[in-house]
Amino acid sequence: MTGHRFRSLIGGLALSCALALPVAAQNFPDRPIRLIVPFGPGGGTDLIARIVAERAGAALGQQMLVENRPGGGATVGIVAMAQSRPDGYTLAVCPPICATAQSLYNPPPFNAERDLAPVISPAELPLVLVVPKSLGVTDAQGLLQRARQARQGLAFASPGAGSSGHLAAEVFHRASGTQMVHVPYRSGAAALTDIVAGRVDFYFDTVASALAQIRAGEVVALGVTGTSRVPQLPDVPTMGEAGVRGFDFPSPRLRVVAPAGTPAPVLARLNAAFQAALADPALQARILEAGGKPAGGTAEETRTELNEEAGRFGRLIREIGITAE
Repeated sequence: MTGHRFRSLIGGLALSCALALPVAAQNFPDRPIRLIVPFGPGGGTDLIARIVAERAGAALGQQMLVENRPGGGATVGIVAMAQSRPDGYTLAVCPPICATAQSLYNPPPFNAERDLAPVISPAELPLVLVVPKSLGVTDAQGLLQRARQARQGLAFASPGAGSSGHLAAEVFHRASGTQMVHVPYRSGAAALTDIVAGRVDFYFDTVASALAQIRAGEVVALGVTGTSRVPQLPDVPTMGEAGVRGFDFPSPRLRVVAPAGTPAPVLARLNAAFQAALADPALQARILEAGGKPAGGTAEETRTELNEEAGRFGRLIREIGITAE
């Protein structure tokens, strides 16, 4: 084959691919979409994913099938998604690990900026500071007073090094100026069990996880992350309202992501479907019932938020010297 014919063939193939993208986007989706949840079934993230997937699939005219792929501190499912064909038919719900993996792991299992194409942020997952009922503390100032009096410092639980609960507690630790001891657990459920039993002093849990125990009076809620109170706990102040100066920790977000290289028209189609789903008051109510706060935004806004969160958490992880266990 001559050089001219070869260049003509390559040029023709490139033109065909470029022309095919708008057609693929116009026809997208023509089959069910897989939404990977990097946790086991039954948790808050899984429940919110299923609520949103049902409505977004309806908006797309196709089923959106949830697949649970737990493991590796939620990285297994994200890696599986990132390695899939970038055609919009494999997505994942990305927990905060997408903003922290680059700083926590050496080498990191994926690079959020290089490997992920954000679609939307369907919900925030506010954290709530809880203590055992047996501790006898009713507000954040009371907890800080206990911390000042404790000779060896208070012990705080987390569902693992570098988790949102761990990072929030480290910010609280810094703001308090007192001695505190980190007690990591294998799961959030195990950490909450020991909080209820009074084996550790405090825990930044997700509202989704702790809500039942708070309402049952098994633990005491002292404050929530973010800049506004959460509808599920209207009487619980933000950490700022509770008088904890220097506590700056926005509520973590869930994000729907696709593999890098997914065509922009497909991402736009997916974003529009999720936006339509999130505009439904009934769906918003269900997210609130599951312990989340409805969010939203364009794909570009979601990318910006993820990059900002990765930078903020990355600095904290490096300053403290946290590594994945």
